This record gives sequence, C-alpha cells and structure tokens, in this order.
Amino acid sequence: MRPISLAPFALAAVAVTAVTARPAAACYDRECKDARARAWDKPRFEGAIGMLGGGYNVGPIGGGAIGTHFDAGVRAGRLAVLGEYAFLAHGQSSYKYDDPVRGHLHRLGATARYSLAAFGGRDIPLRGDIWVEGGVGNQLVRWHGGGELSRRDLAFGAGGQMTVRIGRDAPKYLGFYYAFRGLVARDPVAKADTPPMCAGPCDYPTGPSPWDMGAFFNFGVVFSR
Repeated sequence: MRPISLAPFALAAVAVTAVTARPAAACYDRECKDARARAWDKPRFEGAIGMLGGGYNVGPIGGGAIGTHFDAGVRAGRLAVLGEYAFLAHGQSSYKYDDPVRGHLHRLGATARYSLAAFGGRDIPLRGDIWVEGGVGNQLVRWHGGGELSRRDLAFGAGGQMTVRIGRDAPKYLGFYYAFRGLVARDPVAKADTPPMCAGPCDYPTGPSPWDMGAFFNFGVVFSR
C-alpha cells in the first residue's frame, strides 16, 4: 500500500484559509468603510518640506524672494496645528540697481490650517483637501551689507493638498500640496506724522501705508504617520 501524502491536504487548507480571509481583508461593508473614514480623523504627526517663491518688502527695500519652507505638527481630521520655519533670500534686483541691497530672512511661526472641503478617504485610500490657514510668526532679517531687523508678522493663505494612505494596520500618509501665502508686517520706517501725499495718480493724498506685504507661491511634499 502506498503511503498517503499530506501535501494535497495542506494545500487545500491553505486555499480555504485564504478564501475565507479575503472578505475580511477587502472589507467592503458599511462598517468597514466607516472605520476607514475614521482613520483619517485620528490625531497623527504631519510634516512638510516645500519651496516659497514670490515678492517681499522690508520698508523701501523690495523685490523677488525665494527659499525653503518646513513645517511639522499634529493633524486631526480637517484641522492641523503646525510649527514652521522658512528661509528666504530677498532684496533688490541686480538688473535694476547698480548696488542692490540684499539679505536673507529667517522666520519661525505657528499656523492653524482648516480644510473647508475634503474629497475621498472612504472607498479609496486617497484624499484631497482644500484648506485655509492663518498664523503668527517672528522674522529676523539680516542684510548682506550689515545690520539686522527683528519683527513680528501675520500669515494667511489658501491651498490644496492630495494625500495617499499607505498601509492598513499602521498606515502612513504621503502627498503634495500647493498654496498661496501672504505675510503682513509693520513697516520699520513708517512714521505716523508723515504728511499726506500722492505717491502716484490719486484723487486725494493720504499717509503712507504702515504695513509691508509679502506674497508667495508655496508648494511641496507632505508626509504623515
């Protein structure tokens, strides 16, 4: 009598186990969909590395600015609270000025970001967010020719973010974002007693604006876990 091989039985057991386990892994019922949706709302670390490019003013010194931007903090659903750091090279253009005034800026700040609309994140491991943000910060401007300026500012912006969820039991998140960002800070040379004037064509003279403005495009990569 030939000995009975256990290999076919072992293969059959593995096949049965795989077939019965597949529905639990796929998990397409409403309860599992709701669980996947709730996973996006759990508090988690979020960070980003990006670029800033635009225009920036410090009193009468204005021109193009470009640099890097980093932020890190906590996201819970549609709300994210982030600390941030930016480094910018800025100043007058060498094409317009024979001896341009240039420098660089370090900025530390805190920002709250809220998603006005969110798409996906339930049936597919992909979510899109359209958000607005606002925050405060402190700037340190260092001029190449010498001198430093420290001042506080306000930040505001709007943007979009696309995030992919990777993994199920201990998911990680990876995506990209793009945004418009503005900075507002007090003009360091503005004086309250400056007489009204017309710096350009106008109906009636006014005092000069006491605020400096910066406007930037901000884009980069976001990661989370």
